[in-house]
Amino acid sequence: MPRAVVYDVDGTLYPLWPMRWYMMRELAWRLGHSPFRLLREVRILQVYRSMLDNMRGRTAESSDVSDPQLHAAARKLNMAPEDIHDIVHEWVAERPLRFLPRIANTKLIETIHMLHDRGTPQGVYSDYPPDGKLAAMGLAGCFQAVIWSGQRGVGEFKPSSKGFTEIARLLNVEPRDVVFVGDRASRDGKGAESVGMQFLHIKDFTPQRLCEMLDN
Repeated sequence: MPRAVVYDVDGTLYPLWPMRWYMMRELAWRLGHSPFRLLREVRILQVYRSMLDNMRGRTAESSDVSDPQLHAAARKLNMAPEDIHDIVHEWVAERPLRFLPRIANTKLIETIHMLHDRGTPQGVYSDYPPDGKLAAMGLAGCFQAVIWSGQRGVGEFKPSSKGFTEIARLLNVEPRDVVFVGDRASRDGKGAESVGMQFLHIKDFTPQRLCEMLDN
């Protein structure tokens, strides 16, 4: 019987389409103020995003490399990782934060707090660094384990099984004891089920449904 829950972040704790709209608005503002700077930033972000699709499910060259996606994008651009780090961090990690309280999945957030209060082990496994986003949604301190695909010791992207196995280990439970809540069956679902986790698609989520999976 499952006794722990692990969550994806982007597309699960908040929907993607309103965030994309907000980011397009931010890009439009930058276009009006610094068009040449924007062209460089957009090129870097396009390559960075494309690297994620290229690396999905693949075995990393080394799990000891921090943020292999960033390193792969830098190689593609023939630039040093430190030359693109600040741009990626600004648009991927920083700018979304102020919009998250407006668009967070309220029912899921409330359920996470409820499960935290009752002592249910909970964790997060995201493709991107999640700590800032979790804090912005009022979830800091609700999880016993938080990891992301590009960190040292993982270094592989969903649906690779490595991150799913690692989050279960950090929660001190067997993978079969975990419900994974995510928004992509082809990534979250496939990876979770490959290690024996139950998968709950966010479109099927209700507080009652999740609690039933834990209580049965």
